[in-house]
Amino acid sequence: MVLIENDVIFAYMNENDEKHRIAEKIFHKLQEGRLKLDISGVTLLEIELIYKSQKLEDRLLEVISALLSLPNVGFIPITPEIVITSVKLRQELGLSFFDSHYAATALYLDGKIISFRARRAYDSIPRLERIDPVDESESD
Repeated sequence: MVLIENDVIFAYMNENDEKHRIAEKIFHKLQEGRLKLDISGVTLLEIELIYKSQKLEDRLLEVISALLSLPNVGFIPITPEIVITSVKLRQELGLSFFDSHYAATALYLDGKIISFRARRAYDSIPRLERIDPVDESESD
């Protein structure tokens, strides 16, 4: 399984996002069973914080319910090992809080993450393979 980062999820949820069509193809592959992905528990926290800060909490249950209803998606809980790795990634590589958690979660799984974020976040992390959503949306 591959961890999907929130940037792809947000691109899918926002029809005005310039990367929406690419994300839409990925989620279509999920629906058809041609792709299986994992979502970090941190994703849910980040979505909750963003919706709360933008005063959109009335839509939050709808968004979380939509994520829960996706086929071929697993949810990965936060573990002490993931938190320790996340802290180390922040200290050693200067990653942001959420990027460090996504990277740590991907490393905890199979070392693969699908994300639009290029070199600035994931491409320099040893044992982590970033899959470009453009490439994934075009593959079969």
